[in-house]
Amino acid sequence: MDIISIHIPKTGGTTLYAILKQVYGDKLSKSYRRRDLIAETSLAGVFAPYTSDRVTVLHGHFHYLEIKHLHQTTGTKLITWLRDPVKRILSNYHFFKALFDHPERNPLDYERNKHRSHQTLMEYAALPECQNRMDLFLNGAVLQDFFFIGIQDNFESDLKLLANKLDWPNVSIPFKNVTSRPSGLPNKEELEQLISWNIKDVALYVQVMKERELPYPVIYDDFL
Repeated sequence: MDIISIHIPKTGGTTLYAILKQVYGDKLSKSYRRRDLIAETSLAGVFAPYTSDRVTVLHGHFHYLEIKHLHQTTGTKLITWLRDPVKRILSNYHFFKALFDHPERNPLDYERNKHRSHQTLMEYAALPECQNRMDLFLNGAVLQDFFFIGIQDNFESDLKLLANKLDWPNVSIPFKNVTSRPSGLPNKEELEQLISWNIKDVALYVQVMKERELPYPVIYDDFL
């Protein structure tokens, strides 16, 4: 195994997968969804992918602890992308709400969640399962474990950095699964509440931005 790409929801992972396909072709795995991982994870919590020997790049919604054994035993290059935590929540919420406008895209999810169709942003964000998602996916790893951590807010420039590090040929960026610009942005009180609910994600994001000497919203300093 050469590369494992951890796709945290709403951080550009679908677009990244399309780019990985351009570069690696049949060497790239399918894009693993959480339901795939549940089906292919043993009772011991170890992910055992059903891949052929030629597959050398894994991509999907992995929690680090599920692929830790692969990473540590194969010397795999580990990559992931982060996003401003509030922007990520807004994008995830509007992606969730789009389900009710287009139930045909995922009938099972629609049936499972149709009682939530009128859920507001703050009601959605108050749910524990919607909080600190980036921290959840990367729990068990330290930043030094990663070959590359990209920032979705700087996707094009960071993609060039990754391409240089991996010696890729020129690739096109076919933006995928893009959520339309959200309306009804949070007010100051709501913004502070969103940050406090996701303080682990904020700390992770700020740590990476500081190490890369990139700017981040000053308001985050007040919550660290």
